Amino acid sequence: MNTTVPFSVAVIAGLCGAMAMELTMWLIKRTGWTHGSMLVALGSLITRRRKNAWAVGATIHLLAGVGFAFLYTLAMARLGLTAFPQAQIAGLALGFIHGLLVSIALVWVVADQHPLEEFSSAGFEVGLTHLAGHVAFGLAVGMTMAAAL
Repeated sequence: MNTTVPFSVAVIAGLCGAMAMELTMWLIKRTGWTHGSMLVALGSLITRRRKNAWAVGATIHLLAGVGFAFLYTLAMARLGLTAFPQAQIAGLALGFIHGLLVSIALVWVVADQHPLEEFSSAGFEVGLTHLAGHVAFGLAVGMTMAAAL
């Protein structure tokens, strides 16, 4: 059993996963169920203002996507879950667990500390949107990994 994944696969999987996550969250936002941009919220945590927040947030999100995809692909490779459909199922499961942790942190901790008022409260719908985004991330990582290996 091969327990390594080329770094290039993790990079591509991370970029695909980050895009899938952002697309999923954007589609949910388009329904009117949630408001605001995750990338602006993330970037403004660093910049402490709206100016340049989207660019900073997008950069952080893409880099984090690659980092987390590396961890996801490493775990899936070590468990021998690199082929269709096991890689997708493993990606969904990892994304669900990751999304649950992030959603809980957002709703209970991060929102209270956010410097912009528009992001200072996060309810159930924000948590569920992030959960869906992380599940999409995991699925995209699993699909990319299985296709590449």
